[in-house]
Amino acid sequence: MKTRLRQARPAVLAMAFVLAVLIGLPALGTNLSAGRAPVTDGPADNQLPSPDPDCSTDIARRLIAGGDGVADGAKDSDEELSTKTDRYSDVLLKTLQDKDFPWCLYNTADEATDGSYLVSTSQYQSDHDPTQQSMAHDLRPDLITLTVGRDNDGIRKYVDECLDDVRDHRFPEAIACGAGVLADQKAFDTLRTELTDILGKYKTQMDGDPNLVIAVTGYYNPYPKATDVATKIPGFCADLVDTIPTCTIRWVMLPPALVLYDQITKRINSTIEEVVRKFELSSQGRYFFVNPYDAFQGHCMQLDVEIKTTVYHPTNTVHDHNATKDFGCEDKSWMEDDGDTGTLTPFIYLTPAVTGVLVVATQKTEHAGVYPNADGHNCLAELIYEAKTSDDLLLKNKLGIPEGAQDPEACS
Repeated sequence: MKTRLRQARPAVLAMAFVLAVLIGLPALGTNLSAGRAPVTDGPADNQLPSPDPDCSTDIARRLIAGGDGVADGAKDSDEELSTKTDRYSDVLLKTLQDKDFPWCLYNTADEATDGSYLVSTSQYQSDHDPTQQSMAHDLRPDLITLTVGRDNDGIRKYVDECLDDVRDHRFPEAIACGAGVLADQKAFDTLRTELTDILGKYKTQMDGDPNLVIAVTGYYNPYPKATDVATKIPGFCADLVDTIPTCTIRWVMLPPALVLYDQITKRINSTIEEVVRKFELSSQGRYFFVNPYDAFQGHCMQLDVEIKTTVYHPTNTVHDHNATKDFGCEDKSWMEDDGDTGTLTPFIYLTPAVTGVLVVATQKTEHAGVYPNADGHNCLAELIYEAKTSDDLLLKNKLGIPEGAQDPEACS
C-alpha cells in the first residue's frame, strides 16, 4: 500500500503544478496570447506609463509610439498639442484594433515631454526617468514606431531659425541658414551614429522577442516647392505697383532657399534609411523604413503673406498698394499653423519706389508650421500600416494580419 502511495505521489504533484499554472498565471496578468512575461513595475519605482486610451493590458498586444513632436502630435515646438486622437499613433491603433485583435497604445513621446516637444536622437536615449528608450523596452511591445532625428543639433535650424528668416522676408539669411545645415557633416554623422545605437538596442530587445516589429519614419518636407513659389512672385509683386522691381529682387531669393530645405529633408531621410536598411537585413525583415516625402508633396505649410505700402507722389498724391498671396499649399495643407507671425518691416528692401517716395511699408506672414495636422497624421498612420521592406515584406503581415499590399487612401 505504502509503495503504491509513493508511486502515485509524483503524478499528484505534477497534476497540482499544472492546475496551479492554469489557475495562477491569468491572475498574475500574464499576456498568454503573446507568450511573454507580464509588464513589471519597471524602472524608477513604477514610472512606466499607463495605456492611453485605457485598455485591457492582460490580453492586448502593445503598440509603443515614440520620438519627437511629430509622434507627440505637436502644433509647435513648445506650446500646444493637436487633439490626441488625431495623432498617427492613435489612428494606427484604431486600424490595428479593427483587425479583430485587441491592441493597447503607449505614446512615450507624450510621457517624456515637459513643455517642449523637441527630442533628438540623444535625448530619446538619455532624457527623463525612465527614458523613451527604456520605456520601449520595459513595456514589452509588439510594434514600435519611431520618429526622431529632425530635432538634432545642427539639423533643427532648418525648421526653426530658417523658417523665422522666411517669415521676416530675410531671404539672403534664409539661404545662408539652409546652406549651413546642409553642409554640417558632423550633424548628419551624429544622426547616423545615435540612430544606430537606438536600433541596436531594439535588436537586443528583439533577440528576446523575435516577433517584435520596428517601424522608423522619415520626414516630409513642410515647405512649398520652389517652382510653385516662383510662379506666384510676378503677380504678387505687380500688385505693389510702385515697388515692383525691389519686391521682385528680394522675392526671387526665396526659391533658392526652398531648394536647400528640400535637399535637407532628403538628406535626413537618406541617412535614416541607410541605418534602418542595415538592421532590416540582419533581422529577417522586422525593421521597416517609412518615407512620407512623396506622399506629402503638394500638402506643404500655408504661407500667407500680406504687404501694405503707402507711396507719396509729389506734389499732393498718396497711393496705397497692397499685395496678398498664399505662397504655400493653401487649403491642401497638411501642416498645423504654429501661431507665429512675421512682421519685420519690408521697407528696407522695398525702398526706393520707382516713382514717388515710399512712406510706409508693413507686412504680415502667417499660418506656417512644420508639424502635421489631422490629415497629415492620417496619411502617416496608413504609410506605417502599409510599410514594406526592400524585399516587399509587409509590416502588417509580420504582425499576423493576412492582407495584401494596398495604396494608402488617406495619402491621396
